[in-house]
Amino acid sequence: MSSRHGREAFFIVGEGMRQIGSDGRPESVAPNSLQDTTEFRFSRFVPGLRNERENSTNVLAKLAVAMVGGAGRTDPTLPAGYTYLGQFVDHDMTLDKAELDLGQPVDIPGLLSQRSPTLDLDSLYGKGPQEQPQWYEDDGMHLRRGTPLNFESPKAAKPGFDLPRWGAQGAGLTPALAPRRARIPDARNDENLAVAQVHTAFIRFHNCVVDDILAGATPGTPQEVFDRARGIVTRHYQWMLRTDYLPRMVDPAVVDAVFSQGRRFFERHGERDATMPVEFSGAAFRLGHSMIRTAYNWNKHFNAAAAQAQGPIRSGHLFRLFRFSGTSGTLAPTDLPPGSAADLADLESGANVGEVLPANWVADFTRLFDMRRFGPAFTPAPSDMNFAMAIDTQIVDPLKSLPIASFGGVGEPDLALKRSLAFRNLARGRMLGLPSGQQLAYALQVAPLTASQIINGQGGVEIPDSLFAGADRLQLETNTPLWFYVLREAEIGGKNRLSGVGAIIVAETFHRAMQASTHSVVNDTAFRPTLGPGASQGRFDMADLLHYAFEGKADMLNPH
Repeated sequence: MSSRHGREAFFIVGEGMRQIGSDGRPESVAPNSLQDTTEFRFSRFVPGLRNERENSTNVLAKLAVAMVGGAGRTDPTLPAGYTYLGQFVDHDMTLDKAELDLGQPVDIPGLLSQRSPTLDLDSLYGKGPQEQPQWYEDDGMHLRRGTPLNFESPKAAKPGFDLPRWGAQGAGLTPALAPRRARIPDARNDENLAVAQVHTAFIRFHNCVVDDILAGATPGTPQEVFDRARGIVTRHYQWMLRTDYLPRMVDPAVVDAVFSQGRRFFERHGERDATMPVEFSGAAFRLGHSMIRTAYNWNKHFNAAAAQAQGPIRSGHLFRLFRFSGTSGTLAPTDLPPGSAADLADLESGANVGEVLPANWVADFTRLFDMRRFGPAFTPAPSDMNFAMAIDTQIVDPLKSLPIASFGGVGEPDLALKRSLAFRNLARGRMLGLPSGQQLAYALQVAPLTASQIINGQGGVEIPDSLFAGADRLQLETNTPLWFYVLREAEIGGKNRLSGVGAIIVAETFHRAMQASTHSVVNDTAFRPTLGPGASQGRFDMADLLHYAFEGKADMLNPH
């Protein structure tokens, strides 16, 4: 099974493996007892509910084209950093933790729990310092840090502003890794620079908690310090997701109902090992793809104004975020126009590479998250602030031509079509047999969208008659792909948050994943945050996390 973000084979409990067959059509492989304990455990949100009416490739391809046909619109209430915090969270929930065991024997109950989704920050911690010391400093308490290349921003050329990287040691691994590859448990967190910088912030967060514990009167042994720090970090992380991240993505009334009254539909009683519903991973939690911008005011060196004045070398284009990563990119600059054929060819050739992040590409977090309540030093100029694109059916143009390394597509047929993120999402939904939006609306007792709402929307994609007519139009109106459907719901009734079907899927899946976690704010109902400037008011949001992790210093959050 692929552990990449673009996983193309899914083991669904009770059904077996769902994958793309040699003819390009979805196929199922019957389960066996070995797979039942060795594959990451997916399930169906409503047991037995799947779509037997496959949408044609033609319908999916035309819908993908329509979704990238407009200019899109930003959401002035949603800072762009939440796009990539969401990607970090997705990788945490979908990390196959048993793959971290490196061949060591594990009992069956233990293996099942490791193949289950949780929100325990395993993508940050791996198996811990005793079993996987490669992620940790020699003291067995602090996570490793990386140091950027000193270029243009000397304040950022210090430990902690880049991911740790393998360097020359990577050549001695099996398989060998390039020096630029991140030395972290989940390489997906270096697929683009934005999620990589979020990961570095969480490394800082953990290390600051360790330092605070060590400064106390009786810190304990290194293992005790680590265990205590991990519990503190994980509970604060979950609190932030529950009170800050989720209400920005999902109808707050649905979030509040699920977390106060419990789940109505998905694994209601938690009587077995948690699973990941394919409706969440294959559709509803792909909402972040609609939030991605074409370009970012990344820091004082790279933004739209500088790009216009000085050319591509200063561009804050999305493809530069791929370029300055160790998994999808090269960590080396270029003056090629971002997203051009020449840029993609250079990116995929592997000929022009660096080994660490240049310091001038370190994030200015004050432009990605709303830090204004901490004072003028934490407040960028209004024109520099990055807001996410609205959660709707529009996808920005660069996402129709993804770099190959971002999805492992080397040698794939029909590569031009498969570079399209929208098509990949829609085709994956078909492969998984995801129920249509209408099927789930009826099952979850939600009023379904009308045919007019599906076609016309409200601020998102308008489906032209010239693109969809006759049988294709009827197929789209009555058997709407779930990913498109939940984004349309966000436009129609959610004020650019998931509502209806999408809201229920995401809120209940998060609740179940927290409940299944070793450290859990769902199970520990007495927990209240103790860290950050908002703790005295019971507040701990992403801005509080960053303020604490960067020692309350504006010139560390923006080291340029």
